[in-house]
Amino acid sequence: FDYDDFIGFIGTRPCRIRLKLYSYLRPNLSLKARQYWDSQTEILRRGIIHCGKFERYFSIFRKLMLPLIHDRRTIRKLISASSLDEQQTFYENVWNNRRWIWLFRLFFSKFLLGHLGRCPSYFRYVSVENIAEELLKRTRRGLTEVPIRGNPFIEYILTGEYRDLERSHPYLQKSNFLFLKENLGRMRLFCGGLDDYLRNMKPGSVSQFNLSDIFEYMSENDFEKTVSEIERVSRADAKLAFWTLLVPRTVPPSLSEQIDPGISVSKKLFGTDRAFFYGSFNVWRVNRKETTAEPTVRAADYSQVEV
Repeated sequence: FDYDDFIGFIGTRPCRIRLKLYSYLRPNLSLKARQYWDSQTEILRRGIIHCGKFERYFSIFRKLMLPLIHDRRTIRKLISASSLDEQQTFYENVWNNRRWIWLFRLFFSKFLLGHLGRCPSYFRYVSVENIAEELLKRTRRGLTEVPIRGNPFIEYILTGEYRDLERSHPYLQKSNFLFLKENLGRMRLFCGGLDDYLRNMKPGSVSQFNLSDIFEYMSENDFEKTVSEIERVSRADAKLAFWTLLVPRTVPPSLSEQIDPGISVSKKLFGTDRAFFYGSFNVWRVNRKETTAEPTVRAADYSQVEV
């Protein structure tokens, strides 16, 4: 695809020929992927960036709840704020009314979030008592303490679109399109559990890990085993980047000498993180001498791995 076909097909811009564009992609898919997408006509028509369970949850909130709280003009004023002072004033004087607080607490309660936005099993290791109240506090921080202009997360949650792609997610920016396209051959996909993948890797194979919020779904024991495997396959000074949502994570005591939690840099980056709904952002570093094994993978990205 060229850039216009790409952003139209995935759903960031209006497009009437998404099924036709899919027909061009179809021969390049695996049999399993082709069978799945052949049965997802409506998702393809809407655009694939809108098809996730959490995206659909936000869509319900946007279409059913948000109109009961604020009209479109008020929403646009919020996301157009040009400074933190303006955001804070607008939030306190206009946005943060009783309907906002009450309906937010209702919609993002553990029950509704667990059945509509996530699977109930997602909360297996969550110890936070009042999830809605915690998310409301984080949302307030995102709307008042992090610049809102150019924040694609807030814009999508509140409007379902991205007005300015050049100020949106980097992968949607035209300036990055050709770079990504030219480097697709360097990406290898693995469908399965993270432990299954790491188990077959040699020591000193990976220099960087983007682990999204994968540790939310693990017991403390499984978390320690996984981090231990990550440390084993890491190169010297390898970095682990991951978020936590409702399950805090610290370096396991058994690995305290091998892994530096990078507390100061993690807090600094979290303070500017546009993904405001997370509880923390963490950048850990492996502390040990370089192994003799030849590195086979520069980076492992498990932001889309299902465990």
